[in-house]
Amino acid sequence: MTRGLAKQPLSWSSTFHDPDLDSEKVHLWLAYPGDNAPGHFGHDNSIWLSERERLRALRLSDGRQRALYLEARIGLKILIEAYTGLPRDRIALEYGPRGKPELDKPLQWLQFNYSMSSGYVLYAFSRDRELGIDLEIHPRDVQVGRLSNRILSKPEKRYFDNLPKTRQQVAILDWWTRKEAYGKLLGVGIRYNMNQTNLLQDPEACCWKSPVSGLFDDVQDSPGFGHVYGIQIELPTEGSATLMYNSPDFNHPHPDIQAFNFASIKPD
Repeated sequence: MTRGLAKQPLSWSSTFHDPDLDSEKVHLWLAYPGDNAPGHFGHDNSIWLSERERLRALRLSDGRQRALYLEARIGLKILIEAYTGLPRDRIALEYGPRGKPELDKPLQWLQFNYSMSSGYVLYAFSRDRELGIDLEIHPRDVQVGRLSNRILSKPEKRYFDNLPKTRQQVAILDWWTRKEAYGKLLGVGIRYNMNQTNLLQDPEACCWKSPVSGLFDDVQDSPGFGHVYGIQIELPTEGSATLMYNSPDFNHPHPDIQAFNFASIKPD
């Protein structure tokens, strides 16, 4: 296995009991619906989806991407029901000022984010932390030099260029997940100047802290926190993944991460 950046090892549990999601924890869920049509989780559950979700699916021209999007949203509703007790057919998502999905006010104590790649879906849930997560399943053919010029800050590029060539393919995918998870945490996705944002800090550590800067000209539109934290996480399959979050407690910035396989929760 060709190593990229340092990663946090996790034990991906195949068992799951009642959700116990306190303020010190973040739960990750990895699902593999594959290329199946909607119904992978037992039967056709598309009735749980909103008109907006169904219309977005119709706009996806690739059938596999459409099926994965539908499965991802259905899986999200199943997990939200597990955490909140609200029946999944009554779960409605709202969208923040920059388009980030969230729950309506009575349920906003539950924060979430998810990412899809090559048939996999990775979910993240927290009680009181804003979250951003990104996933890239390997192998993925990318133009390493062009992508590194596009997304890496000057300090990151200097470090990247000194990596052995055998590590650069995986390393640039690791960095891409950092950049996209950062943007998803802040609600801008990839619509920002990635090469002006430095997410390097200690290059040999899987955890880091980064200032929020250069994205919000209007103070009223700022995210309300000055720093974000990140962890490059180790998956049970070949891939790159990053979890980004804010921290309500500066004395304990990094959460206890518990990781589960989606098959460990059995939807009705």
